[in-house]
Amino acid sequence: MKVKISRIPQDISTEVEIAKGESVLMLLNRLRLHPDSVIVLRGNAPIPVDELLLDDQELRIFQVASGG
Repeated sequence: MKVKISRIPQDISTEVEIAKGESVLMLLNRLRLHPDSVIVLRGNAPIPVDELLLDDQELRIFQVASGG
């Protein structure tokens, strides 16, 4: 199974092989991204980290920042 990922603001697009039943959190761990530092979108809607991924999904991962 594969998912297509676009990372914002890095402007990086890639396809990632996933196992059946893999969650967003598992994908983020594999990409070495902390779930509190990103927002994952499918279409225009954010999805929770416990959401299971499906084959051929297109996801956007937005890097978030905070500070003053």
